[in-house]
Amino acid sequence: MVEALIIAGVSAILYNLGVGLPFFLVPLQVLRVRKGGKAFLLGSGAALLSTFGVRLVLSGRTLGPAGPPFLLLELVLLLCLLGGLAWIQFPEISGRPARLPGGRAARLLAAAAAAGLASIPLILFLRASKPFSGALGQIFSTLAGMLNQLSGQSLDLRPGEELVKPEQLQAMVGALLLRSYLADYVLLLAFSWWAGSLIGARSTGRHSEVTRLQDFRLPEGYVWPLIGSLTLVALGRLVRTGPAEIAAWNLALIMMFLYGLAGLGILRFLLARTGAPGGLWVGLVLMLVVLAFIPRVNLALAILIPGLGVSETWVKYRRERSRK
Repeated sequence: MVEALIIAGVSAILYNLGVGLPFFLVPLQVLRVRKGGKAFLLGSGAALLSTFGVRLVLSGRTLGPAGPPFLLLELVLLLCLLGGLAWIQFPEISGRPARLPGGRAARLLAAAAAAGLASIPLILFLRASKPFSGALGQIFSTLAGMLNQLSGQSLDLRPGEELVKPEQLQAMVGALLLRSYLADYVLLLAFSWWAGSLIGARSTGRHSEVTRLQDFRLPEGYVWPLIGSLTLVALGRLVRTGPAEIAAWNLALIMMFLYGLAGLGILRFLLARTGAPGGLWVGLVLMLVVLAFIPRVNLALAILIPGLGVSETWVKYRRERSRK
């Protein structure tokens, strides 16, 4: 109990620091690996109460009338994060065998679907909330003002001339968030589970339950959600499909992420089979990270690496390993 409460406090601190949000779930996953499911549930409950309690105090002082909508948003976010992390390792927590085909990848997709359904009434409520819309408008007005000031200094704009309008900036950011928020959610869950599992196993001297990258693959049927989502995304370029297009974008990004992992796994396996030194793999990863920041090249990587993972549906690169 003491360790669970301490780790819950660490998670609450990370969340309230803002920059520590990507690592908010990692200590709780370490707790699950070290102490089991009951300690994880206790720590998650304590983290939820302490984190939301701090946000309740801070938001009540700074946001005024816009406080309740923002607090509701954060509460749903916390519940989805903690619930998703618990769900993707439900067999380990409950002691019951997994029933979903596809293992942890299937549970990640199920968690994203549940979070998406939970977000629908929240999004509708926030759009109808005048205090929330007003607060967002002020935030984007400030951001647009800063961007216009910086661009005015570099482009010699005339006084009063605006390069960035708050309404356009808000619409652009909102569209990007809606098209990717579930993919970001899956990425955060996957990273938290992976990092916490490795740290927790090493801290106890046990073997990690994380599947090696070179052994990670997706069932053949998973190619159909990718094809369907990409078809809807392409259709959305021609006609407006509304919420279906938002769901398609998120599903496409999630499947590209999963197939990207499979593609990296194929590269890792092929290097290991040829007897390449481990340093070559590290160098390859560093090169891919650098290339990911180069315009157009990163787009090619975003297509080629997942494409390699998809191609394993027909070309069994790792068949020789599976026979051993």
